[in-house]
Amino acid sequence: MRLYGLVKNLGSSDNPHRQAVDILCITNRMGGKAIRAFVSRLDAELMARGAGFEAYRVIPLCTFDPNPFLAAHQGWLALHVCCGFVAPAGQSLMHKGTLSPMGWYVYSQIGHWTSEHHLDLGPQMADLLQTAYERHQLISYNTWLNQLDDVSPAELAWHADQAWGQLQSTPQGKSREHRHALFDPVDNRWRFCATDIDICLPPPEPLKQGALN
Repeated sequence: MRLYGLVKNLGSSDNPHRQAVDILCITNRMGGKAIRAFVSRLDAELMARGAGFEAYRVIPLCTFDPNPFLAAHQGWLALHVCCGFVAPAGQSLMHKGTLSPMGWYVYSQIGHWTSEHHLDLGPQMADLLQTAYERHQLISYNTWLNQLDDVSPAELAWHADQAWGQLQSTPQGKSREHRHALFDPVDNRWRFCATDIDICLPPPEPLKQGALN
């Protein structure tokens, strides 16, 4: 499983890929920060199109050095593994020009990250993701996400244009229930299903230690 994050450059440099960056995080209910980790390259691109995220760019998390984050959090790595977006009860999917990722928190005490480390999200996360796909009647969604990992920037931009266009043109309405949304690339539309957001915050469990992929 490839994961993607959003980063923005801090300061200025002749080489933007060798300067300090700030990675997009979320603050959880206990006040701690977790790195937004998107399982979908498309979702990450859509997030970057939202209001207030113009300075961010999408990167594979395997290229990100998490040690500054680890140093600031006593060696703990916290991720918010994002899959699709959520429309809270009474709100549309696009709210004030931006999207709210749907996801699950995972934690691992790593200390210092080295090239010999890897992150194993374990079977629980795989089950959570597959269940989410099936609830949207997108049984083969993971296969499409894997294919999307390798498409050209131009093809990715085309998919993002389609998904973003549907967000702008499709009446979304509002619901009394929280709704989870995934973009269906075959039917070229957003699929919604009811969800309990609290279910998406399972108790943290230790992850296997072992590059962030």
